[in-house]
Amino acid sequence: MTSVEAAAWGTAVLLTIASVFQVALAAGLPFGEATMGGRAPTRDGVLQGQYRALAAGSAIVLLLAAWVVLARAGMLPLFFSGQPLAWMTWAVAGFLALNTLTNLSGRHPLERWGMASIALIAGLLAAYVALAAPAAA
Repeated sequence: MTSVEAAAWGTAVLLTIASVFQVALAAGLPFGEATMGGRAPTRDGVLQGQYRALAAGSAIVLLLAAWVVLARAGMLPLFFSGQPLAWMTWAVAGFLALNTLTNLSGRHPLERWGMASIALIAGLLAAYVALAAPAAA
């Protein structure tokens, strides 16, 4: 396994962990205060209404981001290749950088330290994949 492949797998694993957390929130896990800056309405810690749908949508976005990074490393197929795929991977890295900052502003320690750490590491790994993957990948 090359370093680019290892970084892509690392990114995918971290994004999948974050996605599973979002699915659990959408399903009613009572950790709603640990997401969306702690500003989403909850009842006994469970996200309400559209925020549960937003968590489910976030899970899908995170999995798509993982797919993009794995495709850039040449490990999964995608309908884009070459430069557009490199740009998409940079977009994932940028999204994760912004996500790190928003997680750091969260009120709950799980969001501030746990999810921010996941986003930071995944973002750095995605940036490495975007930069170091071969042009043909």
